[in-house]
Amino acid sequence: MRRRTTMRMFLGGFTVALLLAGCGGGGGGSAGGEAPGLPPSGGVPPGGPATVLTWDPPATFADNERVDPYLDIDHYEVYVREDANFTNSDLPAMVIPALTSVDPTSSPSTGVKKGRRPNSEFQLETLDPYISKASRQYVSLKAVGVDGQTSPFMPPVVWDRT
Repeated sequence: MRRRTTMRMFLGGFTVALLLAGCGGGGGGSAGGEAPGLPPSGGVPPGGPATVLTWDPPATFADNERVDPYLDIDHYEVYVREDANFTNSDLPAMVIPALTSVDPTSSPSTGVKKGRRPNSEFQLETLDPYISKASRQYVSLKAVGVDGQTSPFMPPVVWDRT
């Protein structure tokens, strides 16, 4: 029987980098109800550079048991606020699948199993329709295991949209 433990994410296992912030474009309302899924287009705004959030999948559970990102992680939840005070009552602005499909013949890199690899980056401009128009936002992630348990919030990253 598989142990059900809370994932320890972002503490030593996650490296978060926010690459050169570009113009985020127009905003929109805030997310309400269920979190929307990742649009297939990737959401890159025309005429502006993309801001990319990158991370490494968690390496261990809270009990130091090894995490297999292909089997143990179901998805990531992206949280956005105008302050850095994330709480467990916040709703995710977006849900990102843990794995993404790739053509193994065109990208024979390591980390690809059966045409899939772990997601490790996200274009923040994809969030624009679901968040406020504030020029400064704070972004955090949670990993959600296949057993439904979630990791703690990663340390917030500042996203300056101007």
